[in-house]
Amino acid sequence: MYLVDKLSCMRASFFFILLFLIAEPTMAQRFGGNPSRQRWKQIDTDTVKVIFADGNEKQAQKIARIIHGLQQTNAGNLGKGMRKVSIVLQDRSLFSNAYVGLAPFRSEFYTTAPQNAFELGAFDWVSNLAIHEYRHVHQYGNFNKGLSKLASVILGQEGQAVANAASIPDWFFEGDAVYSETKLTQQGRGKLPDFFNGYKSLYRSDRSYSYMKLRNGSLRHYVPNHYDLGYLLVSYGRKQYGDDIWEKVTDDAARFKPLIYPFQGAVKKHTGISFNSFVNDALGYYRDQWKAELTEEPLWITKTEKNNVVNYRFPYLTEDGSYITLQDSYTQIPAFTKVYPDGRTERIRVRDIAIDPYFTYRNHTIVYTSYQPDTRWGNVENNTLKIYDLISGREQIIQTKTRLFSPDISADMKTIVAVDMAKEGNSAVVKVDIGSGNTDTLLISTDRVFSYPRFAGGAGDFYAVHRQANGHMGISRYIDKGKTEKTLLAASNRVIGYLQVQGDTLLFTSTYQGRDELWALIDKGDNVKGPFRLAAYPTGIYQAVLQNGKLTGAVFTADGFRLASFDPVWEKVEPFHQMQALYAGSGMQAGDFDFVNQVPLRNFNVNPYKRYNRLVNIHSWRPYYDRPEYSFTLYGENVLNTFLTELAYTYNENEQSHKLGADFAYGGSYVQRILGASSTFNRSARLNQDTLLHWNEQAAYAGLRLPLNFTSGREYSSLVLQTTINTNQVKWTGIAKNLLKDRTVHYLDFNIAYSAQSQRAVRQIFPRWGRALSTRYRTAIGKTDAWQLLISGALYLPGLASTHNLVLTGAVQSRDTLNQYIFSDNFPFSRGYRSVNFPRMYKLGINYHFPLMYPDWGFGQLVYFQRIRMNAFYDYALGKSLRTGREFHFGAVGGELMFDTKWWNQEPVSFGIRYSRLLDREFSGATTPNYWEIILPVALFK
Repeated sequence: MYLVDKLSCMRASFFFILLFLIAEPTMAQRFGGNPSRQRWKQIDTDTVKVIFADGNEKQAQKIARIIHGLQQTNAGNLGKGMRKVSIVLQDRSLFSNAYVGLAPFRSEFYTTAPQNAFELGAFDWVSNLAIHEYRHVHQYGNFNKGLSKLASVILGQEGQAVANAASIPDWFFEGDAVYSETKLTQQGRGKLPDFFNGYKSLYRSDRSYSYMKLRNGSLRHYVPNHYDLGYLLVSYGRKQYGDDIWEKVTDDAARFKPLIYPFQGAVKKHTGISFNSFVNDALGYYRDQWKAELTEEPLWITKTEKNNVVNYRFPYLTEDGSYITLQDSYTQIPAFTKVYPDGRTERIRVRDIAIDPYFTYRNHTIVYTSYQPDTRWGNVENNTLKIYDLISGREQIIQTKTRLFSPDISADMKTIVAVDMAKEGNSAVVKVDIGSGNTDTLLISTDRVFSYPRFAGGAGDFYAVHRQANGHMGISRYIDKGKTEKTLLAASNRVIGYLQVQGDTLLFTSTYQGRDELWALIDKGDNVKGPFRLAAYPTGIYQAVLQNGKLTGAVFTADGFRLASFDPVWEKVEPFHQMQALYAGSGMQAGDFDFVNQVPLRNFNVNPYKRYNRLVNIHSWRPYYDRPEYSFTLYGENVLNTFLTELAYTYNENEQSHKLGADFAYGGSYVQRILGASSTFNRSARLNQDTLLHWNEQAAYAGLRLPLNFTSGREYSSLVLQTTINTNQVKWTGIAKNLLKDRTVHYLDFNIAYSAQSQRAVRQIFPRWGRALSTRYRTAIGKTDAWQLLISGALYLPGLASTHNLVLTGAVQSRDTLNQYIFSDNFPFSRGYRSVNFPRMYKLGINYHFPLMYPDWGFGQLVYFQRIRMNAFYDYALGKSLRTGREFHFGAVGGELMFDTKWWNQEPVSFGIRYSRLLDREFSGATTPNYWEIILPVALFK
């Protein structure tokens, strides 16, 4: 009996998550994110279609060559399934990222290379993306089988996405792709010490978390992400059970063999041990190797906080001997902070929203770049160059709409040097005049990427890290505004970053023998001494300063980045060494690391790509039943994400009516266009016991939508304007034609939605400061007289603690009283009452949100509880009758107990229970003063 109940529970949970996944899009991309004037080109082969803008042909050819090489040489690793993919190169974004998604099946590469090479490596960025992301293409091509294939037949690409997410964990998708990039390049994350710091730090802190916690994370403890976990397990599996282990496991799992816990069952079948034993053995294998890396603890400067993760990064020495750092935590947003040698901290100023957290400091001045998205186009991003004066507290904008990174300010405080990353892939070092904002290009390269430029002692001289396409990195001094290059550290296969200049000493972090360590060069003009190893720690030291013979650096730990003091050893070492896959990479062959150079050099034909190509791209379909209606809907989206299609048929079993509907949205113009129409046939309603009335309905709308993004400084803000013209037509049929007149109503619908909010820390339920306002006005046109106005808003304020929020809500609604046409009622009525549509309505809500506990607990790989929180509320609504002048009051107090969870180790779902105590009577019917409700996410059953 217990077994039957358990299986029933698991099946129910599976379909619960299935519904959730269906209701939510697989990838929330930027609809209509590219400028309408942008012209596209394409390389279209039997294997891949690369779509790109002018100036990116070199990158597109490289990507096409690599993917063809992968298709030819690496096809059988997970199976022989092949699938052509379309890849869109987004060159105007500043985030270094990419994805492959289903529904629709496509990929986007965000081609700006990252400044920080410790996290993603220094290998040529688009080549690395091609290898990593095509592995996802290969995965999807081989995971469409068995029940996963059946799901794709029933639901289209969404069906495969749902089935794959339920049968194969996300850590495998990413861990397997990281393994591929590690095996086929000279770097890859499996060769980078930074990539292992998370699990090494847990080991050093003697923290052993459950598998579910490692899968789902925590709001109070640091937990590495699924990329880290995935690579450790995938790499160990290959080493221990052979290179074909994951082909066998995923083949069974995608087929749902076994039906319950398919991946875990497949691992047990092909390894001979339980899945839990496999995970424990894998993590134990790594811990055994990390035992040898135990070292003495440094002198810690910053303290830890219980049940919190606090980071102090990028220390700079100040005039009074303290340190300026960037500090953030799970309870506080990033801020520039002063740290005193005894560990005391003083918060200076919240840092503006930024893509790259890096900043530099000199003479009471901080210089950094903040995030500046385009007002309309979501895939166009910029940085704003800023300086902040600690003495005056004044912030100055030097340049806007730039692609600048890693700025440094000169000793005379007149100029700034920074890296300029062109959208075509070129990297340059530029000098910006603070007074005028004018820019001079000092250095430019098409085959090297520069990072972390720092002013040198001589006038017009600067240092910079440079990296080649093969990932080799070095340091040079550029003399006389870049006219002469002097190599201080020859390029070799290592990662370098975070330059600090103190007199003639150049400090930096460099990889060496599996760790990120502090190194130094001494530049005395004609004589360069070093390089010297200064200090090391098993989980890395990132950026440091020298003071009185001591080193202070930012050390990665399980409690966050901490400042620590070291005694420098000044060990002169020849630093060159070949980076190897760490810990479990013995199965990789050195010859594979040069895969990109072994790909045949060929050029593919380039042709124009029409942005209107295949606009109606149907990718998925959903049969659905929500009593009394059966529906079947087709969903489409084109590759450029500028056209959305929805075609639906609905049958109502009560009325025996049929409805056909179509909705379209075009986002490729500055103002988006939306259009829709529906026809319903044979609707019916009973006039009396003997008479049934029938009619047909037609509805249509057309309109414009303008989404605007005003994010800047310390605040995210947006404004959406939308207007539509709508028509609803009723045509009576049968006997009803003799009783009632046909009717057509036309009306305009105006919507304005504005929101603004501060940054939010990991544990904060809502932003500490925020506001939202929406206005909707509908008015009939033509012979019908009807209108309705609804204004609603919310104000988010700080609570008593950093994770508490006071949220004030309000709403006002007015409508006509002619009753010629009644618009739908969307007024947010007091909780617990049945809504009544009065001609005049007012609402005030007071909410206090606060967390109760962070369980970090789950069961059965089904549901995991991250947080339990509470909202105590008071609602007051007032309805007024214009005919009688009477006012009706609706007050309620109560609470909401909310559970923030993850289902099936994948999908975040918040649900809860609400209790309302009604303080006034219902408008009609008996009043039940105690009212209980279950709160479910709207999208779950939408």
